[in-house]
Amino acid sequence: ADADTAHRERTAQMIRLAELMAAGHPAGADPVQTEIDAQYRALTELRAVSTEEYRAIGRSIVDNETWRAAYEAIVPGLAAYQRDAIEAYATTRLS
Repeated sequence: ADADTAHRERTAQMIRLAELMAAGHPAGADPVQTEIDAQYRALTELRAVSTEEYRAIGRSIVDNETWRAAYEAIVPGLAAYQRDAIEAYATTRLS
């Protein structure tokens, strides 16, 4: 049941990000960064994540075919948008 809940939450996060992208918000915009902050905090509740690790997660969303396909299935361009949003977050909030 927990896995289902986690999967639903990840999907909901992806949809919220897609809606922000569709509304024309740049990846570094405040509403997007608020969403990324929530994702980062959820991740760090599970384990410590360094700035470089978080950047690597962002890159892998695009580089990993399975992950990229999951994002692109919601809306084309979402994987790169998530990566760019994580990069902006790492630069402005974690560095």
